[in-house]
Amino acid sequence: MSKTILQIITATTGALGFSIFFRVSERNIIASTIGGGLGWALYLLIFHLTDNMLISNFAAALFVYLYSQAMGGILKAPSNVYLVPGTIPLIPGGALYYTMRGLIDSNRVMFWNNLKSTVIVTFGLATGIIVGTVLITYVKSMIKKEKLSGCR
Repeated sequence: MSKTILQIITATTGALGFSIFFRVSERNIIASTIGGGLGWALYLLIFHLTDNMLISNFAAALFVYLYSQAMGGILKAPSNVYLVPGTIPLIPGGALYYTMRGLIDSNRVMFWNNLKSTVIVTFGLATGIIVGTVLITYVKSMIKKEKLSGCR
């Protein structure tokens, strides 16, 4: 349990660091930092339940995307202010490093094992963000249709 809490704290700190690096305004920095911590916590929860990196990254990326859209609307800021720091903890840095290390050292086993993990995580992240975009676009279009039909 303490390892999980330490990971969430570390992810939140990483999101804070990138929020500062990208010069997120003081007004938005807390929300952008919280998104990273919550996204990682959800990743850990889903991974604990499913033991599946693809599903875990998909769910976490979808959550972070929806969270960034909600915070963007609530705090009147671009959603990227929350999306970028929120996805930083989910990026497969270690697997990507060892993929490149295996390539440079001509270690095929290291390269292929880590490439597989990198691709799975990246695909989960991209798919979660894409599905979130489609959902938000669909909901907005339905709301717009409803408002137009209500005016007639």
